[in-house]
Amino acid sequence: MRSQLSLPCLALLLGLCSSLGAAENTKPEESKRPLILLTNDDGINSAGIKALMKALPRVADVVVVAPATNNSGVAQSLTYRGNLRVYKRDVPEELKDSPHKPLALYAVEGTPATCVLLGLSNFAQGRPFDMVISGINPGTNLGADGNLSGTVGAARMGADMGVAGLAVSSGGRSANAADVAASLARFIEQVFSVGVEKGILFNVNYPRGGPDDWKGAAVTGIGAGKYLIHYRQLSDEEKKAAEENEKSEEAEGAPAQAGALLFRARFGSSPGDPVEGTASHGISNGKICVTPIPSLSLTEKAAQKGLLATRARLAQLEFFK
Repeated sequence: MRSQLSLPCLALLLGLCSSLGAAENTKPEESKRPLILLTNDDGINSAGIKALMKALPRVADVVVVAPATNNSGVAQSLTYRGNLRVYKRDVPEELKDSPHKPLALYAVEGTPATCVLLGLSNFAQGRPFDMVISGINPGTNLGADGNLSGTVGAARMGADMGVAGLAVSSGGRSANAADVAASLARFIEQVFSVGVEKGILFNVNYPRGGPDDWKGAAVTGIGAGKYLIHYRQLSDEEKKAAEENEKSEEAEGAPAQAGALLFRARFGSSPGDPVEGTASHGISNGKICVTPIPSLSLTEKAAQKGLLATRARLAQLEFFK
């Protein structure tokens, strides 16, 4: 025999559900905001990340977990030997009285990718992060450059961990950081309005100048030529000058061995015109370029599905119109 609820009990139950629903709907709007882990490779005191600390809290909740010092060019490497030192920091002085500021800041004696792993597992605010954002890098990260970049490496780590990742870099270096940050906040707000695919990295590059100089935005493909990095051996005169400059550094670390050959990196640009449809081509034509890249942690089928879904969602955004 099936048990049945009496009408009074049913009314009481419906009333309870209704009150629970009302309580759910009266939660502060802040709790529904996306949660972003913000990092970079230039260090927590750099101009680029400070610009994002000011702009992103207007559209999302933000927790900053960034290197204590500059970690440029470390790609996706990790700090894992010995203890990892982490320091809680106050928000920058210019943001202390602002209603829009990060929830918490942590400076880490580790690489950008380490900051991401640490932040995802230790500094969430009682709910999972929705996106990892890394930047603003002073200088673009186009195509293969992203394989070397600590900025892109941090965002890629987020994507590899099953969270959407976004790296943002600027051809204007730090001169247009405020404009880039404000524009990116608008882009992020629109992205969350249509939904975000997990395991996708957005490599976002801004051209030089400001909004009046930019020629719109485009979803671009990967590819920007090969590495053009050469190591040139220093002359005897250059070597002597370099060794003099390094003496103070050697006092703090292991002394350099006598008779060492000294080389210095030289960077070049790929010859020829950029291929149409790539971020290099878009940047050269003054466009903001968004390149979606699937994480290597995804299967080929999942990567293709996620990439197609991401491109379809991006096509809906006013940001590209």
